[in-house]
Amino acid sequence: MLHILWMLIKWILILLGVVLGLVLILLLLILFCPVRYEGMAAKEGVPFREAEAAGKVNWLFRGVSFSIKYKDGTGHQDLRVFGIPVLSLMEKYRTQKASAKESAEKKENKVLETAEQQVPEQEKEIFEETAEEEFDFSQSAEKEERNFAYTTEEQHFEKKQNKTAKIWGKLKEIKESLSNLPEFFRRISLTIRRICDKIDWWKAFFQHPRTKAGIAYAREKMWKLLRHVFPVKINGHVEFGSEDPSVTGTVLALLGMTMPLHQNRIEIVPVFENRNLLEGKVSVKGRIYCIVPVIILLELYFNQDIKYIIRRWRHKEV
Repeated sequence: MLHILWMLIKWILILLGVVLGLVLILLLLILFCPVRYEGMAAKEGVPFREAEAAGKVNWLFRGVSFSIKYKDGTGHQDLRVFGIPVLSLMEKYRTQKASAKESAEKKENKVLETAEQQVPEQEKEIFEETAEEEFDFSQSAEKEERNFAYTTEEQHFEKKQNKTAKIWGKLKEIKESLSNLPEFFRRISLTIRRICDKIDWWKAFFQHPRTKAGIAYAREKMWKLLRHVFPVKINGHVEFGSEDPSVTGTVLALLGMTMPLHQNRIEIVPVFENRNLLEGKVSVKGRIYCIVPVIILLELYFNQDIKYIIRRWRHKEV
């Protein structure tokens, strides 16, 4: 008996070990297996509608991949899990379901049509008689309503009463609004005071040394995350121009600010020919390790200045 119990416990422990091992492997794959992405956009001598663009994201050594393509005004998406086209199978299933529903509706309509054709003529005559009776009753009701109409003198007197009541109501509204003016000005003063208190609170909040330190620390970590997420390979060239040369110069100055990001690996050629132009081809590739954003989030969470900012934000302490 003890031997059987020991064997049962042994197999349960082995099963738990296998499950924990699979969970650990999956966690390691999520954290350390990179998510790779690549993209491309091209427009060379064609209108914007005929431009070409493509993007692809894959994980687990291309075991899971998602791609999207746009060409000649049409788009195409594809999701594959270990070579299985998931989106195609889902679309096929939806098509089959829609066709089955359509065929069922057609059968139901045929049954209803046959049932309507089998309705006896007597029921139709009864329905027509009841409809005529209802029509006669409605006409008699309309005649009775007309007989109860007011005479011209009574209507004139009623209009005068209504005008007097409206004027009296307007005077009452004006009196009530005048009596509410002190309360209105008191509310305005309270609102202005609350706005000033909030401005003072926000000013003290942002000028606090720990708030400044926390914002600087968060900015540093966010910049580190952006450097990790940003593409590692960038290639391409872009030619652009505008009818207004000043616009071309302004855009060139703005694009020059992006030089630290792509490190001059995208050739930018301005064209000062008094015409609108945007052509070129750009391709990017990059990868993201999930462990990096997890570490950054943990560092932000355990930072004391960040905790101070969150605590003061929640309680609104002055």
